Amino acid sequence: MTADDIKTTSKFDNIRSKIKENQDYYDRFQNENNFSWQAVSQSVQQSDLLGGAGSTKNIDFVGKNLENGKFAKEDLQNANFSVANLTKVDLSGADLRGVDFSGANLTDANLSGADLSGAILTGAVLHRTNFTGAKMYGVKLQEADLEDAIFLDVAIDEIGIEELQALVEYLAKYYPHKLNLTRMNLTLLDLQKIDLSQVNLRGVDFTGCDFTGVNIMELDLSECIITPQQIAQALGRVPSKEELAKILAPKKKKTRGGAGIDLTEIFLGNGKTFGVWDVTNDKGVSIETLMDVGRKVFRRGARRPQVKDEEVLKSIKTEEELKAKSHNEELRKIIEERKRKELEARIAKKKEIEQEAVKEKTKKEVDERIISMRDGRGGR
Repeated sequence: MTADDIKTTSKFDNIRSKIKENQDYYDRFQNENNFSWQAVSQSVQQSDLLGGAGSTKNIDFVGKNLENGKFAKEDLQNANFSVANLTKVDLSGADLRGVDFSGANLTDANLSGADLSGAILTGAVLHRTNFTGAKMYGVKLQEADLEDAIFLDVAIDEIGIEELQALVEYLAKYYPHKLNLTRMNLTLLDLQKIDLSQVNLRGVDFTGCDFTGVNIMELDLSECIITPQQIAQALGRVPSKEELAKILAPKKKKTRGGAGIDLTEIFLGNGKTFGVWDVTNDKGVSIETLMDVGRKVFRRGARRPQVKDEEVLKSIKTEEELKAKSHNEELRKIIEERKRKELEARIAKKKEIEQEAVKEKTKKEVDERIISMRDGRGGR
């Protein structure tokens, strides 16, 4: 057994011992016979652990229940935690490069200071998950649930930022109640592309954010940290004192359809919608009148059916397909243009070679004539 084999076996034994530290959870799942703590993938044979050819030595926790597990500063590189229960698990400072968390439940998990470079978090539940100070280069976040997740002081590259940007845009548009901007480093995001009109901005710190192109007139910025310079950025000019006061004043929340009905429009309206109901001369209100008013109120205030997740995803998919199609068309045009230029260059090169050949041939013929003439004179 080599030194690397001993190190690998020790690593797995260490992880198993970490799991067993929480004896209550270990005993419960062992007694129920519905769970077995297994750090090594079943696909990894004993020969693999001993350093055999083709050894992967990956750690497999697929579908396991690791709630409250302690893995701080552990080396879990390329481990598979897909669809696992990682609620309240401690992975702070751990090496999680290339780890698969797809579909996993990381609610209240601590990943602060962890290295998540290349990790897959697609479809993961990240409620209140702490990523403070984590490395997130090339991380995948598609369809992850970021409700109250903490993304402060994270180290992230363009790929990770694109993933985060797309996810925040999606949540702001369809699930604004799940987006807590106070827990994110907003300087990473392009606010111009995010619909903030329905997002709760209470206590949000916009320090250092670029507000160019952001529509702030309908936003409630009354309890935000924002500078007059940023407001000027958004407006494209310096606001007057009156404008500034209006922008920073609390905004009335818009009432969604069906959430409430202003009955004054029925009884004291101007007649444009329902007409004026003059009850001053009425001795009483008949059942028929009340039913008629009730029908009018229902028609106006009836709740619209909620948009199903399938429809939302279909809409998103359609948007992505249109973007992809547009991108492909642009790419095709670029390729066609390159092919055209390459063809023109080849034709020009061919003509140049042909011209050189003609010149060479002409020169050769001229030289031959000169030599022939010289030979003729010498013969005389």
